[in-house]
Amino acid sequence: MDFQLSGEQQMLKDSARRFLETNCAFEHRQPLIDNGSFDVTRWATLADLGWFGVSLSEEQGGFGGGAIETAILMEEMGRVLFLEPYWAIGVLAAQTIAASSDSLWSEVLLPAIVAGEARPVLAHNEPEARGTVEFVSTTAVESSPGRWRLSGRKSLVVGGNIADRFIVSARTAGAVEDRYGITLFVVDPGADGMTVRNIRLIDNRWCADIELRDVEVGEDSIIGALGQAFAALDEGHAHATVALCAEAVGVMEKALWITRDYIKMRKQFGVALSTFQVLQHRMSEMLIELELARSMLHRALAAMSSHTDARAAALSATKAHVGRSGKFVCAQSIQLHGGIGVTEEYVIGHYFKRMTTIEYALGSSHVHIERLAEAERKRAA
Repeated sequence: MDFQLSGEQQMLKDSARRFLETNCAFEHRQPLIDNGSFDVTRWATLADLGWFGVSLSEEQGGFGGGAIETAILMEEMGRVLFLEPYWAIGVLAAQTIAASSDSLWSEVLLPAIVAGEARPVLAHNEPEARGTVEFVSTTAVESSPGRWRLSGRKSLVVGGNIADRFIVSARTAGAVEDRYGITLFVVDPGADGMTVRNIRLIDNRWCADIELRDVEVGEDSIIGALGQAFAALDEGHAHATVALCAEAVGVMEKALWITRDYIKMRKQFGVALSTFQVLQHRMSEMLIELELARSMLHRALAAMSSHTDARAAALSATKAHVGRSGKFVCAQSIQLHGGIGVTEEYVIGHYFKRMTTIEYALGSSHVHIERLAEAERKRAA
């Protein structure tokens, strides 16, 4: 298997690294955090760079790339702890809309996302879901012909604090964990009965908890076919999962090299810490975990075009392994730094916080291992 990037992909990687290292330095992030982890000017610059359309087809207003191009960008974003909700809007929401087979909403929203003019956010996660895509307890009841009332709660909606519209998943038929009967509705954040509470996460990104109480929407707010949204949600979550894993690889890699530079500089008993054999062994273990995680990412990317069950297994295996490897690498980075590693002012602790958030997004390692075990039990039966 050839793991080399094409000429265009290498150019994308190099240009992304230059831009992010120049404009997203750690010491300049506090004003951005205070502003909801969002900068209008930089968002427009990302659109000018073409990042929002990198994985969309040309017919959808994009540039004809795919999951690999998204992974390239997300890995570079992980290296600098990029704060803006590119993942929530440019990956999760955009890929869900693109997979919905709704030509009307795709023609309205996707070009606007690519141009940086629209910020739709997928409001799908619920407190009891544990990363299960088909888990939807929010309900949509037809109150009159062509009118629907939405009631329920969505939690940890990343980017919800700056969303100009929410794409809300609600159940129009079926039981809580059925794959059929899920419908996507476009809802205005200021709609009557809609309560949005912004929350700052431990990694200094922002999300929102949303409560819907008889929020009324029209039939024209439905994306795709009534009750048939699972396939679009599954596709969007597949792209979002592999993108998160790519970001985690970037987080791990940068944490490793920061730690290497620190122990080469830090001295104890008059010699550099890097000369201690036990710490050399520890760094070797961290490097092995990083490369194992990178290999699992390659496996997931290769499986993106596979049969749904095969892709789901590859994504679960990758998410589980990357989560565990990432926590090991980042925790060891703090351990090797000593006390300074847990201070708010020093960078290495923020890599651990970001890795912790990635670990629990879209299902933790434990959840994905349970899914793999359940799939194996069914296959054996």
